[in-house]
Order: sequence, then structure tokens, then C-alpha cells
Amino acid sequence: MPVRSALQINMHPLDARHVEHVLPHQLRVWGGQVERVSLTVDTQRSRNGRYRGEAYEESRAQLFKQIEAIARGNSKVSIDEVDYSAAARESVRRRYFGALTDYPDKAFDGGPFHAYFYGLLKADADYVVHMDSDMLFGGADPGWLAQATQLLRATSDALFAGPLPGPPRADGSLADRHRSLPGMAPLPPPTRLAAPYPAYRFQSVSTRIFVLDERKFATRLGSLELVRPDLKRRLRAWAFRQSSLTMPAEEALSAAMARRSLFRVDFLGSGAGMFSLHPPYRSETFYRELPALIARIERGDLPEAQRGDYDVNASLMDWSEALRQRTRGRRALRALRGLVAT
Repeated sequence: MPVRSALQINMHPLDARHVEHVLPHQLRVWGGQVERVSLTVDTQRSRNGRYRGEAYEESRAQLFKQIEAIARGNSKVSIDEVDYSAAARESVRRRYFGALTDYPDKAFDGGPFHAYFYGLLKADADYVVHMDSDMLFGGADPGWLAQATQLLRATSDALFAGPLPGPPRADGSLADRHRSLPGMAPLPPPTRLAAPYPAYRFQSVSTRIFVLDERKFATRLGSLELVRPDLKRRLRAWAFRQSSLTMPAEEALSAAMARRSLFRVDFLGSGAGMFSLHPPYRSETFYRELPALIARIERGDLPEAQRGDYDVNASLMDWSEALRQRTRGRRALRALRGLVAT
């Protein structure tokens, strides 16, 4: 049955190690603001790349053990395993891709595509608070979502809303990191809005976190189109046996917004407000320190160098171990192993 507001979280078996700590945090922040919580689990394993991973089955069992225990203790929480059947795909196509005859299961890099839209459909709400399973939040004002839905109703060209990207600076400014998506032309910088708190209008959306006005999607947008990868990315998709039809979901959404002159508004809000943070890397250090990181964010114990930045940076987390794993040589070796595995 449709509800007014729902929290919808996309996750994957390889997310199990952080979900253990992050999901309870997300429910503390958002659970009291929504009528429904939908955990969308994509268990279709990619052929290769970072979405394939090692110890997949062990991680899958661990993830379901964790989320099923949470669902048993919280009547708002449901678990929806992504359905790739023809009937499920047709329901998603009609709702979000009505002008297309078909769309791919995955983006060119093997990342989720159908899973994002299936999750939105299953949330079945007028306003869907969508997030990835690793998103962290500070401020956590219990009235933030009510402010967001009021803003979406009052602003005719706002399709999405979101928490402020990163903890607020004293002057309300943002880091200069909001100007491009890989499949699109450079974007203009966000526009600051007249408000008693930091608020900005963007010409793009990220699938990390957003609040979607589903009714406005139907009336103002109607149907998404695919964003074709460039030649380099199509060759990569071919080499790794992935679909070469589309860039990730955020490019498809952002391109549709641009065609219809629609926007996203991110804002802190009144009271304690709400801001988001994203951990960009994974390492043993990260998993070990994650509970302490969440506790710091929840109590607002943040260094000045983190303010204005939407990614957890080195002032808040030691990423040296993770960065050593991301050298060009190590990345090339992982890619070669992926090719051999196909």
C-alpha cells in the first residue's frame, strides 16, 4: 500500500562489513521520520570488477543474518531482494523508462542500474528517501524530512532534495567539488539560495543520497533515457563482458533533469539540521574504526578540515592503507585478474 514517506536503502552482499554498524545509525537518524523502511538487496553478482568481490557467498549470508535480525525487531523494516524477472523489469520500465522498449540490468561498469529503480518502485511512497548503504549523517534533526517535503511541494522545479553535502562551514560555503559527472558535459557550480541556513540548488543528482518527489517525477519528467558511454567506456564494458548501453543511474537521472530544467536542492535545515558524509574507501583500518567514526559524527565532533567536504577525508579517517591499495599498478593487476576470471 502506498505511503507518504519511505526510507529506501540499496545494499549488496559485499556491503556486509559496514552495514553491521551503518544500518543501525541510518535507522536512528531516519527511522522516526518515515512510515516505511525498505532494504533493497541486489544479490545478482557481477561477472567481474569491484561488484564481484571475493568471499561473496559468505558475505551474502552475513548480510542477510544482520538485516533479518533488524527486521524482526522493527515493524517498519522490510527486505526486498532485487527481482530481475521479466515481470519486475516491465513494472520498472513502465514507471521510469516508459519511452524505452528496454534497459540494461547493470551500468557499463557492472554497477547497479535496475536495482536502483526497482528499489524506488518497491518503496511505494510519495517521497522516497533513497541512500546507499554506506551513507553517514550528522545533525540528525528529527524534523528535517518534513522540511524537505515542504520545500519540494513549494518549489515547482525541484525534483530532488538532500541533506547538506558535508558538515557546514561557518560561512555556509561548500568545497569546490560539484561540477561534473563522467557521462555529461561539465556542470555549473551549485547556486546558493536565500535561506536562514546553507541551501544550494544543483543541476545534477547523486545516487548516494536523495529525496525523490515521485509525483513530480511522473508529472514533470515521465520517462528516463539512457546515457551512452563514450568509446573508451564501451570498450571497457566489452572487455569485461558488461552492457555498453548506459552510464550509471545518476547520469541518466541528471541528464533527464537537464532536459526538463529540473533541479535538486540540498540544505542544512533549521534546528540541528542534517548533513551527509560518504566514506570513499575501504580498508581494515576503516572497518576497525567505523564505530568510533559514526559516534564522532553523531555527536558533532568534527575537525574544521572536514567541514564543507562531502567525503570523509584524512582529517577524520586515516586512509593511508586504502590509498596504498589504489596505486595504478595494483588497480591494473586487479583488472587483469578480472579479465582472466571472465
